[in-house]
Amino acid sequence: MTPQTDDPLPSAARIVIVCTLSIFIIFGIRFSFSVFFAEFVLVEGWSNEASAAIFSLSMLCVAVSAPLSGIAIDRYGPRPVFGLGVLLMAAGLALSSRANTLTDLLLAYGILDGCGVGITGLGPVASIVAGWTTPRQRGRAIGIAFAGTGLGSLVFVPLTNLLIMLFDWRGAYLVLSLICVFVVLPLMVIGLEKPPASPRRPGSPLTQRVAWRNFLRQPKFWALVLVGLTAMGPVRSLTVHQIAYMQSTGIERATAANVVGLAGLLTSIFFIAMGWISDRFGRSAAFTLGACGLLGAVCMLALLPAIGGTLILLPYALFFAIGEGTRSSQTTALASDVFYGQGLGFINGLMGGMFGLGAALGPWIVGRLRDETGTYDGGLMLVALMVLVSVGAFWFVTRRQE
Repeated sequence: MTPQTDDPLPSAARIVIVCTLSIFIIFGIRFSFSVFFAEFVLVEGWSNEASAAIFSLSMLCVAVSAPLSGIAIDRYGPRPVFGLGVLLMAAGLALSSRANTLTDLLLAYGILDGCGVGITGLGPVASIVAGWTTPRQRGRAIGIAFAGTGLGSLVFVPLTNLLIMLFDWRGAYLVLSLICVFVVLPLMVIGLEKPPASPRRPGSPLTQRVAWRNFLRQPKFWALVLVGLTAMGPVRSLTVHQIAYMQSTGIERATAANVVGLAGLLTSIFFIAMGWISDRFGRSAAFTLGACGLLGAVCMLALLPAIGGTLILLPYALFFAIGEGTRSSQTTALASDVFYGQGLGFINGLMGGMFGLGAALGPWIVGRLRDETGTYDGGLMLVALMVLVSVGAFWFVTRRQE
């Protein structure tokens, strides 16, 4: 990876390591919402739709703040931008620990924490990784960085369940807030830096810039927007509802949390493996394999009420991991390839925004369908439909790029 410095590790490798550790914590905390969601529904007595609305509002804030974060990173670099994002996350989690009503959580977790996650999220982080790597390394580099999401789920979902058992859900939020302040903040502010030169296509001038308005004239840009919108909606719909769904079929919460943790471990492996496949065989090959995996996970959940038991959850964890390991990483890698040299912060921030919008709408709609019909059948069908749309749009972009 380039460029090299006098640091003990090459700068690019250090950047990837810091991004991996940061994402590990940020998204470990984010994915622990599925445990809080089950607490809100089963203990507080709030509806599935209302509880999912907390996460959905948060993801709407991600959709707004991620593109702004990308633009700011292009101009100011990652340190001040990510520093602000982590502080907003910590404030949102701290205020969530004092919440007494659903409205309190909508304001604290939904808005404050959501904006913080958008600023420090996958799209903005991908722009930093992409800026330090070449196209032949990019799939693996982003895959390694995003592997932190799977490891975060492995650690923080069971940890959050334990914290709730010890301190209730309010105390758990306070502990997570302190982790942001004392670990994530110094990690991102000290450990990250702006790429030393703007990326460019081979043979193009180093000073090449394309106005963002020019993106609007390109069909592949709009197809990428559709990929971003449908990439994370299916995954986050499962992330939010999976524990409550498993509990509704008779699976104990601790068992369900362990399955989610296993899926997180496998996801970290598949992020890296699919990154290698992407660099070797193409982005579309990796993304399509991931889509097949996600459809397999939907099938396992659909069969769970009829078959029962925990054995079926093992292939679910495997299929989910294959799907999760390609959605965000391959989308941002493709976006970086297509618009290389035209503002990586902006294009990846926009992808992060689309991730957030899809992740806001998906869980909320699934929750509403669950409340209206009494089953998750319609929600699972919606997840499968979003996966199919994302594959079609992804293939359109790769064909236009050839």
